[in-house]
Amino acid sequence: MKGKQFTSMLFPVAVCGLLLLAAACTRKPEVSVASLLQEMTDRSALARYPNPAWRAYQASSYDRASVRPDTASWFANWDRSQFLRTDSVDGRREFVLLDADGPGAVVRFWVTVADYGGKGTLRIYLDHAAEPVIEGEVLSLISGGVLAEAPLSASVAEATPYLQRGHNLYLPVPYARHCKITYESPTIVRPGKDSKECFYYNIGYRTYEPGTRVRTFARSELEACRDLQKQVCAQLLEPTEPEGGRTAGCDMKNLADGPQRLALDGAAAISRLSVRLQAENLEQALRSTVLRMTFDGDETVWVPVGDFFGTGNRLKPYSTYFTSVSADTLFTCRWVMPYRDSCSVVLENVRGDRVKASLEVTTVPWRWDDRSMHFGAGWTEYNHLYTGATRDMEGTAAQCDLNFVRLQGKGVYVGDALTLFNSVADWWGEGDEKIYVDNERFPSHFGTGTEDYYGYAWCMHPPFSHPFIAQPDGSGDTQVGHVANVRFRALDAIPFTTSLVFDMEMWHWASTYINYAPTTFWYMMPGGAANRSAEPEQAACKVALHKNDLVPDSPGEQGFIEGEFMETRLTGGVEKSQSLPFMNWSNGAQWFWRDAAVGDTARVAFTVGQAGRYMLDVHCTVAPDYGRCKVLLNGKTLKNRLDLYAERLQTTVWHAGRVQLNAGRNELVFVQLKPDKRSVNNFIGIDGIVLKKQSNK
Repeated sequence: MKGKQFTSMLFPVAVCGLLLLAAACTRKPEVSVASLLQEMTDRSALARYPNPAWRAYQASSYDRASVRPDTASWFANWDRSQFLRTDSVDGRREFVLLDADGPGAVVRFWVTVADYGGKGTLRIYLDHAAEPVIEGEVLSLISGGVLAEAPLSASVAEATPYLQRGHNLYLPVPYARHCKITYESPTIVRPGKDSKECFYYNIGYRTYEPGTRVRTFARSELEACRDLQKQVCAQLLEPTEPEGGRTAGCDMKNLADGPQRLALDGAAAISRLSVRLQAENLEQALRSTVLRMTFDGDETVWVPVGDFFGTGNRLKPYSTYFTSVSADTLFTCRWVMPYRDSCSVVLENVRGDRVKASLEVTTVPWRWDDRSMHFGAGWTEYNHLYTGATRDMEGTAAQCDLNFVRLQGKGVYVGDALTLFNSVADWWGEGDEKIYVDNERFPSHFGTGTEDYYGYAWCMHPPFSHPFIAQPDGSGDTQVGHVANVRFRALDAIPFTTSLVFDMEMWHWASTYINYAPTTFWYMMPGGAANRSAEPEQAACKVALHKNDLVPDSPGEQGFIEGEFMETRLTGGVEKSQSLPFMNWSNGAQWFWRDAAVGDTARVAFTVGQAGRYMLDVHCTVAPDYGRCKVLLNGKTLKNRLDLYAERLQTTVWHAGRVQLNAGRNELVFVQLKPDKRSVNNFIGIDGIVLKKQSNK
């Protein structure tokens, strides 16, 4: 009898023990600084839908006039010193950047400044504490190494002055209940466009599902994680591959004879993919050689090789945690790409050019489960895209939103690369990113400029590499040329349950034509869909190598040639496409030459269809800060001294008279002379030239 009673009492205890054990086994791990640092370097974590789940958001200084897409102010551009509100704390004026309920974590912090007085104080308050857990001069905290070592705390590009860099902090700051971030600076007169000091910020943060256990950030925990932080930094800078991988590949082959194909069977995951190309016209080969990948019967990757690996259609060595490009044309990516049954990898050239390519992949074991996702990548090019006739900081209808990608299904957005060719000497990237998650009416990510999104600042052209951001080529940022920007996401990846739409404003400072090609990267559960698929005709288009591949340097119907569209070669100074709305220049801009020395030359070329005699008029700008120059045409002097000084800014026409032109290329040469003694500078500006064919009689 006693034995039965003992057994009956023991049974519920045993059941409870089993239930507790099961609960412990399924209990979600605690989120902490340490766990987030470990997650940051775990590329395989991106290939499984997050658990615990979170939503990604961004707080930024975007222009608050941007409220509705159907208004011109949607493209308002005063993206600086805009805050949630102003708090008074112990007599201090603290501008609130972020006010978010937890559980959550700040996972990316980008800042840049202008007219900075050097005394800006950043404060981070956690869980409604009265005292900040982080407090100090803002740039020291974000990129100065106070909180973390490089590359977790870094500024780019290193070749630019420190205050003209983008300052990036990737150290995670988790919080259990609440996070408030404020900024105090005596040189901000008021929030908004008239702030004097200009403070730009983008803060990426997660909000976890309710009930997620989060250990709130503390400086003591940061100290305890110093060794882990060093390991993470080393891994980010020198990525390693998982152990136990198997390698398969295809030797160098001429793609004109047919595609390279590699078939893989059985449950596994690609952990590394490498391509090598050889071609006489490598720029074209980078665009017209396409990488195609099919996972479990679904083709989810169709991207030109140069765009997929982030270098665009120029070979520019660089390295991130996910991709690298070497000077000897070795292209490597380290995305983890799982498949349940099969995978195929194909390289083909859509123009049929003689391009040699090799292919190699490394696979590792993968246990497919209900959180596993397929890797996807899509590409398109807005070819010969017109940038709009007018622009205004308050916003105009001339700007537009360009779609990077639309995704339907459940997955995680993990990054993008942007390749473009800029056809004039002016900045192309004022546009803000707008990312809508799960059918949002207003984007949860609204940025402050394209270069801010890619981690740098102030249109700076020097190349840089970083584990999560890179500018392999910035030669076309404010000059004519090619641009390649990259941003990959780890902790700042964006989960979505039904849809994601990524748009980027086209906000160029000049009215011109450009080629603009975004590549996007994501993971999705099987059955998802993207609006990006094969575009062989676009990939086969001739890549732009010169400005006149996109804009004309020959006379239009009225015989006019835009100054900013003519090919220019300088021995000194800087060329710029200058836009001043009140000047009424043709196409809203002029060719502008500044910072030159006496004796420097500017060779400005144009073409005509027929040789012969023409009347030549040069539409010039004159002003109190303009100089003098000697002018030659095809090596012969047209004018010994063209004086562009005037008491007020205006345009005028210099009637150069009848000239002999060659069929094809002709060249005007401007030689800097000593300016009028009344002039305060030696600028030269040409709106354009007018040519009128003359009779041979």
